[in-house]
Amino acid sequence: MKALIVMYKEIVDNLRDRQTFFYALLFGPVLLPLIIGGSLVASFKQFAIDFDEVTELAIVNETAAPNLVAFLYSNNVDVITAPDEVEAAVRAGDIMIALEIPDEFGEQLRKANPAPLTLYVNDADKDSTRAARKISALVSGYKNTINSLRMQHRGIDPQVFNSIELTEFDVSEDGSSGQLLASILPFLFIMSMIMGGFYLAIDTTAGERERMSLEPLLALPLDRADVVYGKFGATLCFVLMSSCLTVLSIYALFQFFPTELISGGLRFDGSTLVKAFLLVSPLTVFLSAALITVSAYTRSTKEAQTYLGLMMIVPMAPFFLLQFFSLGASTWSMALPMLSQYQLLEKVVLQDDINQWHALLSVGGTLLAGLLLLRLATKLYRRDRILM
Repeated sequence: MKALIVMYKEIVDNLRDRQTFFYALLFGPVLLPLIIGGSLVASFKQFAIDFDEVTELAIVNETAAPNLVAFLYSNNVDVITAPDEVEAAVRAGDIMIALEIPDEFGEQLRKANPAPLTLYVNDADKDSTRAARKISALVSGYKNTINSLRMQHRGIDPQVFNSIELTEFDVSEDGSSGQLLASILPFLFIMSMIMGGFYLAIDTTAGERERMSLEPLLALPLDRADVVYGKFGATLCFVLMSSCLTVLSIYALFQFFPTELISGGLRFDGSTLVKAFLLVSPLTVFLSAALITVSAYTRSTKEAQTYLGLMMIVPMAPFFLLQFFSLGASTWSMALPMLSQYQLLEKVVLQDDINQWHALLSVGGTLLAGLLLLRLATKLYRRDRILM
């Protein structure tokens, strides 16, 4: 009961703090998914080639290669006449890209020599770069067709030069882009949890110590454990609130995410996010206890911000570890907080079966680590150094 009173007091105090409110309810759950999701959409669109989209291409001397122009036109390329200063026009952004066909193009083709083409592109403009990739792919296909016709004209089967045909069959349903998207979900959850309790954890110990309000609190007829549990409960409430808002934010974000950029095996619907939240929920205990413990160890708000700022690196470690190393789910990895949640949430998004034993190990290992940290925080609060 005493712990609940302390918890209520901390929640009310921190709801008045605009900085805590911003990071707990706005930055972590809303702005962070929007920033990362928007970056993903932009990057995927940048590297994806949509051959069904009509692309405008300015051509210099289009009469020198009528067959090529007809081929491009049949592949959703809208051919227009290029301006006089084509290079300056592309640089200025008046046209996205331009293709220059020299007068000797047809003659070089007839002589079976490489026929020159110049594609003007502005790499500083993402639209120009994306359009250039499409035109380059089409011209490459046109070139391969001519190469095959040349060999057939000389009585050579083009398959003669195709001595080995290697087929790479990807058995996964997601591919590399899908794997990246699946890893983003646990990253967003963990980062929003840390941001949700970050400033509250600092204020409840280091902040109260600097305001000299911690000593009167500890002077009350309260067990130090009740004080710790109350502050832990307040931090846990903010972390839970932040993670719940993150679920809603991610769900809303992927309603507007271009479906053609999401692999068929990926799911970001309501049931998937609820299942992901249940699997990641033990982390709320672990991270809340970690935030309280670090804050109790430090002596000032500035020092607490430094230490807790370093904690931001912790959720990034499993993300990059799983991107660069192929770590399968195992008994030891499932017992580790954060790493196990990354692996389990990836399986949830990819619609893979989850081993129940692995899920129990993840929940048990995470909760045990959180309880140990909470016990350590209680010991730190029992020391006289807590007031210094």
